[in-house]
Amino acid sequence: MRKIFKILVGSTCWLALLMSCSANIDESKHSQAPLQPLSCIAVLPAGSAVDKDEIPGMEQANSLGKGAVFATEILARELGTNPKVRVVTANHAAALTPEVSGGIFGMVSAIGKKVGCDGVLVTTVRRFKQREGTEFASDDPASADVHMALIHASSGAVLWAADFRETQESLLDNVLTFDKAQTRGFKWISVEEMLDQGITERLAACPYLH
Repeated sequence: MRKIFKILVGSTCWLALLMSCSANIDESKHSQAPLQPLSCIAVLPAGSAVDKDEIPGMEQANSLGKGAVFATEILARELGTNPKVRVVTANHAAALTPEVSGGIFGMVSAIGKKVGCDGVLVTTVRRFKQREGTEFASDDPASADVHMALIHASSGAVLWAADFRETQESLLDNVLTFDKAQTRGFKWISVEEMLDQGITERLAACPYLH
């Protein structure tokens, strides 16, 4: 799995907190554990990241920040009424862990303990690129990349993980996308629509949220 590191998130305090951690979730060292019951899942605000060898420009950094904020809104909308879930805001997360050691897993452990949850959902937006053009003609289609990981708070084990990566293609370029294109009305969708679809589909497939 490619390595990533965090560059920014939507809240200044939360940014400072996460910048002190490594957002790199090395799942080779924290292999996905067998299904086990969870009594409570804390859902953290989404962060953003780029490949470790990539130096983002200001435009890309701003775009990723917008993607993280939008992803956080989707998480709150989809999971806010789930009785097993506690949605943690950026300010609340920063207040819970003013000082963190142990990287991203140290942060997960600290937040899980303080909110009384045995699982913590971490979401990272890696690409959030808006479509250039209209619904009917696009020179450069929307593109999104997001990673989600549900981590056991006390052990650091990755209980579930999912990726969503897509750059919209035309039917002429890939006829295998016919069904998806049909559900989208054969239009070029925005990156917000793409990210919404991707996150919603991945959450629906997570066995711990049902």
